Amino acid sequence: MHTGPQPTGTHTSPTGQGGARGGRGTALLYGVIAFSAVFLLIVGGTVGFLLLRPDGTDPDPTGTATETETATDATSTDGTSTETESASESSSATPTEVTPERCWSPENQTRTSNNPSGRLRGGGLQFIPPSLYTERGRPPGVAYADDLQGAQAKVEDSWYSTMFVGEVVWQPGIEYPGAEAASKQIVGCFFSAPIWGEAKGRSLDDQVTEPVTVSGMPGYRTTAIVNFASSPLELTSATELVVVVVDTPQGPSVFGTETAVGVPEHEEAADEAYESLTGIG
Repeated sequence: MHTGPQPTGTHTSPTGQGGARGGRGTALLYGVIAFSAVFLLIVGGTVGFLLLRPDGTDPDPTGTATETETATDATSTDGTSTETESASESSSATPTEVTPERCWSPENQTRTSNNPSGRLRGGGLQFIPPSLYTERGRPPGVAYADDLQGAQAKVEDSWYSTMFVGEVVWQPGIEYPGAEAASKQIVGCFFSAPIWGEAKGRSLDDQVTEPVTVSGMPGYRTTAIVNFASSPLELTSATELVVVVVDTPQGPSVFGTETAVGVPEHEEAADEAYESLTGIG
């Protein structure tokens, strides 16, 4: 059977207590919300303090280095600046090695020996100059030598034969190579020196180096012939070079002759001078 619509109004539970249960639930909900809000404020403040506290710590481990860390990177573990260490290492680096000069000679050659009567002296050697060799002076073209004393004899025009003694000196910073190498090098420098005037097409031939003894002192003698392809000279077309380097008590010393080949009196005089060569005692 069909009934009509129910009348409108407030619906109550059969017991009459439904309104009281709804009031207590609402109050409890509000309390929970209020507690949550206070809890979030406390936690948020604590976290903010921990993150922003001024202890120099970067809260982001992936962030850029701080100024303190950058400064630490520029300092070694012992507290010394790495820039200072680099500068110190540069200043204590090995000095640049000396470059050997070909045919080196002292910038200011000096004469320190005095000639005894009838002899010419230089370094730790002395010899008797032949009477034919009347000129005196420092011989040109002699490298690695100082305290030089020479005697010359004229061949023709401005061409002379010469003989000399002196001390052997080596370029500072370069180790002295010994008498054998020194005698060879002095001969080579004599050959290449600009002392040959109008003689052209020079060649250094028949070079020989051998050990010698002078007054009981060991040394080496190097001999060679300088040949000219052409020259204005009439009496000679070659020069004989003799260089003797001796280890003397006064240090390494040198005796040398540069003699016009084909001039017998000069060749004999050069032999006589070498035979008279001695130490200075």
